[in-house]
Amino acid sequence: MKPLARRAGRISTSQTVAIDAKYKRLKAEGKDVLSLGAGEPDLDTPEHAKLAAIESIRAGRTKYSQVTGLPELKDAVSRKFARDNGLSYPPADIIISGGAKHCVFNTLLALVEEGDEVLIPTPCWVTYPELVRFLGGAPILLPTDMASGFKLNAQDLRKAMTPKSKLLILNSPGNPTGAVYDEAELRALADVVVEHDLYCLSDEIYEYIVYGGARHVSIAALGAEIFARTITINGMSKAYAMTGWRIGYTGAPPALAAAIGAIQSHGTHHPANASQYAAIAALAADKSFPDLMRSHLSDCRELALRRLAAIPGLLVFPPAGAFYAFFNLHAYLGASYRGKTMATSMDICEYLLDEHLLATVPGSSFGLEGFMRISFANGLEALDAALDRLEKGFRALLPA
Repeated sequence: MKPLARRAGRISTSQTVAIDAKYKRLKAEGKDVLSLGAGEPDLDTPEHAKLAAIESIRAGRTKYSQVTGLPELKDAVSRKFARDNGLSYPPADIIISGGAKHCVFNTLLALVEEGDEVLIPTPCWVTYPELVRFLGGAPILLPTDMASGFKLNAQDLRKAMTPKSKLLILNSPGNPTGAVYDEAELRALADVVVEHDLYCLSDEIYEYIVYGGARHVSIAALGAEIFARTITINGMSKAYAMTGWRIGYTGAPPALAAAIGAIQSHGTHHPANASQYAAIAALAADKSFPDLMRSHLSDCRELALRRLAAIPGLLVFPPAGAFYAFFNLHAYLGASYRGKTMATSMDICEYLLDEHLLATVPGSSFGLEGFMRISFANGLEALDAALDRLEKGFRALLPA
């Protein structure tokens, strides 16, 4: 048989998805398995959003609709951008897609060509570099660390510039670290983006999930020049517990928005109408549900940080946003269990799943070996039980 397209060999399966798949397989087999792996809120979708979807189906609104999204939803997103982010995206420059991941893919399809360099602070969400490679671009990974708060500074961004640099990807609040850039940090990065005439993809899916004194700022709101170069991506999955509904949205400069719309017209067409009507209802309501989500996750964060602090050897980065704890587990690398050496973070994650029926995610998935990510988006009782297994698993690796 003739070979597959070369691009198929450039992309690998997401480790986070693979671990979640193994967790679900074990669960289906009847095993008492728990998960701290998947990035998914435990709360249910708001009832008014569900009812809006049901009503749309009963009313027969089940035919093809506009490629870039229902006008009512685009209007709602436009108002949301203006109200919450200080961004003036008219409905014509907004594209509704099948989740924020789909928005990222569409944007990269419209921007990245062979050899283009895409600058990505790491650790980062697993999908960014994979999609860049898939499209023939070069992901330029810019390391950050705990000392920097896992945030890229303008000086390091400027040093990374080459004639092939085309796009900076920012994710704030971030996955896996929970880092949140403040306005001054974003202004400094925006100056470099404008100076070097880059695009900036700003993934703001965790916008509403911030803690303490942290505040989300959209980089595109920091001036006309950065606004003209920024693609702002968000969605319904995290703040509204609508992961399975698959609704994301993009605000982009007019020419780029038109290109993304054309790509979507040949790729997926529009997202499911019922999901769009659910999103309209969610955005039309007050912010009581996102506020409930943030309050719940704040309690979960407090529990997770307290429990992790009690495990010897772990160095934990306190997240300012999102719903993950990211921690250094170098003290456990080299440990052994039943003759198997824990040489990597993936080894430790496999050990926890196989021996303690607990799903976690290795830092190597995000570009930083020697770390682990757990999601604390769970009910407090279930989270406490899962953290019992995590502590038991780590303590079993300590010397007797």
